[in-house]
This record gives sequence, structure tokens and C-alpha cells, in this order.
Amino acid sequence: MRRDSKVFLAVAVILSIINFIDFIFYGQKIGYLALAIGFSLMAFGTYRDNNNASLFGAVIVICGFTAKWFFDYDLF
Repeated sequence: MRRDSKVFLAVAVILSIINFIDFIFYGQKIGYLALAIGFSLMAFGTYRDNNNASLFGAVIVICGFTAKWFFDYDLF
């Protein structure tokens, strides 16, 4: 694993933990869980050098942020 991958792995894990905490303590909204799963898949894909898992996690995260910020969908 390269140094850049380690930094990205750390960032993805931290963001995943933050979203899991938001899901558990701040309302159990499914959007927080979706973002946490997406960031977890990105971290897993980075750790195992699996592009499919990273891509699927990125798609989940992008869809979650798009629903939250652009469509004002009440997922969050």
C-alpha cells in the first residue's frame, strides 16, 4: 500500500466513523447509514486494492450527498 493510499484510507475510516456516530446518536436516519456504508466500502476497497468495492462505495457516497444537497430529499 502506497503512502497516498494510507492517507485516503485514514480519511475514509474517519468519515465512516463520523457517519456511524451520527446514525446512532442523532436520529437514526438512513442517509447517515448509507454514507457510513459508502465510506466503509471505499476504505475496504483501498485497503484490499479492490477497485470495484471503492467504486461502489464512491457511488453510494455521491448519491447520498446528491440527495442531501441538491434534491433536498428528506433522507437526512
